[in-house]
Amino acid sequence: MMSTQRLHSLDFFRGVSVLFLIPLHCMMMYASAETWNDSNLGFIMKWIERGSPSFMVAMGISFVFSKRQSFKALLIRGFKIVGIGYLLNTFKFIIPMLLGFFPENLIVAHGLNPEHLIDNSIHFLLLGDILQLAGVSLIIMSFCVPIFKNKYVILAVALSIVLSTRAVSGIRLGIGGVDYVLDLLWGNQYNVYFPVFPWMGFILLGRFVGELYKENKTNIPFFFQKVLLLSATTIVIGASLCYYNYDYHFGDYYHLGPGGMLLLLGVNTSFIYFSHFISKIILNTSLFQFLVYASKNVTIIYFLQWVVIDWGMGLFGFATMNQQGVLMIIPIYSFLVFAILTVFDKVFRNKSSLTESLATQ
Repeated sequence: MMSTQRLHSLDFFRGVSVLFLIPLHCMMMYASAETWNDSNLGFIMKWIERGSPSFMVAMGISFVFSKRQSFKALLIRGFKIVGIGYLLNTFKFIIPMLLGFFPENLIVAHGLNPEHLIDNSIHFLLLGDILQLAGVSLIIMSFCVPIFKNKYVILAVALSIVLSTRAVSGIRLGIGGVDYVLDLLWGNQYNVYFPVFPWMGFILLGRFVGELYKENKTNIPFFFQKVLLLSATTIVIGASLCYYNYDYHFGDYYHLGPGGMLLLLGVNTSFIYFSHFISKIILNTSLFQFLVYASKNVTIIYFLQWVVIDWGMGLFGFATMNQQGVLMIIPIYSFLVFAILTVFDKVFRNKSSLTESLATQ
């Protein structure tokens, strides 16, 4: 019962999140500033972007049911995912740059000089995104195996990260490589989009919810009462803090304050409740099977869609399209990503440690 219930709701929760990746990232890379700010599609995508934490919550829930929870397993897995993150940067940024079809206006948007190839390559190679966050979080969790046996310790650490994020945000020591590591932990610049402080809070909260489920797997209604109470509490507190000082708590989405984190934690946690009931309704449909497929291949889909979208900028440019243009390429790119994934399944799956890592993380 535990395995079946978990997989149905979790696969729906994570699968739906995967389906929003391509539309969101197409919008981020191709839409002009006017399309982002003034179109109906831009309005919708800004709300979808706020759903990015669902990946992290789902990751935390999945972790609870993983057999790989020893110090060594977590440490190796963490470094592996970090490595995949930098491999992705190589494919999506460095290769197009070296081949000469990387948009110059994207380089300028990062405050760089298009003529400085080496500096630009280093900058884009080291950009921190969700995979770096996931890998570093697993590395940290590997050192916390003894104390994370208690779910309330997990919750306390998650809330500590959320509440202390502004206190540590942007701290540097003025030492090159050390500062980069500190940026991965709590940077406030756009060389790292998802620093551990505060974003690891989502992963740990998901893990807390997973532990709640394990304890209440024979009483699903009681489990969801706890989830809704947690969700409602964090939404009320987070929304109140954002109302009091929006700029401090929610002004910078990628470097949120405590209020913004609590608000999004509550909203994304509430999706677990709705995912459970919707998954029961569509359980025997082709749509649900497709969502399961997307859920099981979340990392490789994330990898492929970024490569396809970024390479496509060599043809369409960066930040040039109106609403109609973005709507036109979304289904095309979606088809390409899943077509490539289908070939990947048939030809390359299980033939190297890399492909296995991409498919199963």
